[in-house]
Amino acid sequence: MRFRTHPDIRAYRAHSLSALTLLAALLTTIGACGRIDPTGKAPNSAATPATARATIDLFAFGRVLGTIAPCGCTTEPLGGLGYAFGYIEARSTAAERLVLEPGSFLFPDPAAAEAPTDEASWSQAEARADLLHRRFSVLGDRLVSGLGPTDLSSAQGSAALARWPLPRTVVNAGPALGLPKHRLLEIDAVKIAVTSAIDPELAGERLGPLEPLEPALTRELVAMRGAGADLVVVMLHGKRPRAEALARALPGIDVVIVGVVEGVDRTRLGSPAARIGDTWILEPGEQAQTLTHLRLSIDRKLHPKGVPSPAQWALRPPRASREAELTRVQARLDKFKADPSADPSFIRRLEEERATIQGSLEGPDEPTEPVAVTFDQVKVTCKLPVDDAAIASLRRYDAWVAEQNMQRFAGIIPQPPADGEPGFVGVDECEACHEEAVTFWRTTRHARAFATLVDDNKQYDLSCVGCHVTGFRRPGGSEVVENEHLRDIQCEQCHGPASLHVQEPTVLGRANAIRRASPVEVCLECHTPEHSDTFQYEAYLRDVLGEGHGVHARIALGDGPTGRELRAAGFAKAGGACKKMPAK
Repeated sequence: MRFRTHPDIRAYRAHSLSALTLLAALLTTIGACGRIDPTGKAPNSAATPATARATIDLFAFGRVLGTIAPCGCTTEPLGGLGYAFGYIEARSTAAERLVLEPGSFLFPDPAAAEAPTDEASWSQAEARADLLHRRFSVLGDRLVSGLGPTDLSSAQGSAALARWPLPRTVVNAGPALGLPKHRLLEIDAVKIAVTSAIDPELAGERLGPLEPLEPALTRELVAMRGAGADLVVVMLHGKRPRAEALARALPGIDVVIVGVVEGVDRTRLGSPAARIGDTWILEPGEQAQTLTHLRLSIDRKLHPKGVPSPAQWALRPPRASREAELTRVQARLDKFKADPSADPSFIRRLEEERATIQGSLEGPDEPTEPVAVTFDQVKVTCKLPVDDAAIASLRRYDAWVAEQNMQRFAGIIPQPPADGEPGFVGVDECEACHEEAVTFWRTTRHARAFATLVDDNKQYDLSCVGCHVTGFRRPGGSEVVENEHLRDIQCEQCHGPASLHVQEPTVLGRANAIRRASPVEVCLECHTPEHSDTFQYEAYLRDVLGEGHGVHARIALGDGPTGRELRAAGFAKAGGACKKMPAK
């Protein structure tokens, strides 16, 4: 879709300090020095004086969706407050940082598999919201939050905003929510205005009627520039096409953050920054899997006031990207130098490329351009520094979940199977007749599935246990606590409940009441892209079929990668295995 361009925005884009602008700045600079006023007004103009270079570190999250730590089943768990805040603390100073999150922060998407559905899962979800709120609130006036529909998805509705208060803003919601339309703060003598907008098509019912994006933002851009904003940021609770359309139509936006990301890979990793006209578009990953770090550095001798248009920003590759590129070039160089048939001229080109990158790393890392900007898509993994306070909070959360659910679910078992329907018997019953198959099973990862939860004190976590036991919450199956004989991914998870098969193993010479082969749909109940990023059906079958357990089916699969090999390649690509939390 196309939006019209408002002429007033083009006039303000020149950053002229008209009498009206000066008057608005004086009227709005009434907060405490360097802090955001609760009404959303500007801080005191006597904030930190300008230095030789003004530096702003802006960290943008996508929708957090109630996520505090990643699933540990992927080759490189992405996410976790301990690593996200470890990076933020290590790469910026409190005086120069600004953290932005676009809303849909407190709770999971109601349509997602992680959505809470009952009292127990909502109890866990609210405990996660508590943890998120505590850690982000430490940022104080260096945080600006948006609003999204999942923030209101609990039974508390809009009362959740009072229980978990944050410096929120939204430009196109009604006055009933009581949120300012923008917030204005100052970093290194640069006034930054931040607003958030919600795409009405993604709002859901609880947010009520929303004003269309274009008129709401058009009006607010004028107000923000009139309040003296040097830099304008819009957090869009919407998808990439909407963000790009706004960038084309409203040139008064310096930075727009995409809050709703589509596609499995982009949800995990986001997308590199891109510029449309005078607007930079940032797309962080969701669930704190990847955040975007924008560092803006301004030479105050050349630009004593304000911030030049983004068209004048010199783009610098981040140091981490240059280091990664040097590693890649060195690996290629080692490979071709070891090959006697390699083209010498190609090797020389690689050596020149390596020398260029090394030179950029050995020289001063401080920018020399009048206005320099660095964008870094930061994968939030165990390779990053650690925020000890967040890690301690995560461990306390795990301990609380274990204690609460152990008490809550003690003695609770699933309903028994209906008359004539099968129930679950456990691997010991299977072994009585299928000893060779069970012996083989014990060599597979499925046989250690439950132990991986115990290692991390997650064995009672409702987000995890269902994919680490057999027959979870199915008739005659397992529950959160009562699952001792059905722990791990046993035979019946793939072949179906076996009580009728035990009673009468064969009928007319054929296996009775049991599924011989496990279709891919059964595997995909747990091997989802989010939780099993290297899963390929045939490759993983090669790991679970063998001598005594489907040996002929294994032969029929033929040569090819195994699940173990795919995981090993995934670990190698990620630079080694990555736990969701550091060892104690």
